Amino acid sequence: MNEILKEELIYEGPVCRFTHDTVTFEDGTTGFRDVLHLPGAVAIIAENSDGNLLFVSQYRHAVETQLLELPAGMLEKNEDPVLAAARELQEETGYRAGKIEKLVDFFTSPGVVKEKIYIYMASDLTYVGQHLDEDEYLNVKTYAPEEIERMIANNELKDGKSIIAFELWKNRKSL
Repeated sequence: MNEILKEELIYEGPVCRFTHDTVTFEDGTTGFRDVLHLPGAVAIIAENSDGNLLFVSQYRHAVETQLLELPAGMLEKNEDPVLAAARELQEETGYRAGKIEKLVDFFTSPGVVKEKIYIYMASDLTYVGQHLDEDEYLNVKTYAPEEIERMIANNELKDGKSIIAFELWKNRKSL
């Protein structure tokens, strides 16, 4: 069984921490693994009364481009993911969901990142007002499912969590 023998803190900031870990492997040998620790996140595929889906467009510094993605955000300390999903949906889009249902949770990049994303689908939306964080600059956009399908097929939608969520949502709708 793998075990962490030593965890050396390389960096700790307000959003993440980075460690250099000394670990044992299955065969008893030791080695090193670098790990980026993130608090986890939620993403929400929200369907309005017209059957269209809410997306946000925002600049992402890490990849230096404007991305189209689902409303999403990081978990606050000890926050229940379903409550985080409701909070993020309202903050980013201005909509409150009458119904929120979990689709899936998954690890983003388990070789080096300790993070789990929880994907929810939301419906029965009521507009109550947007509450963006002071450093958030995004535009809410709505798309018909066929448009999202076309963007995925044409490699125009680049956000992995949004593609996963859409495909799971589409599969759930067809059952």
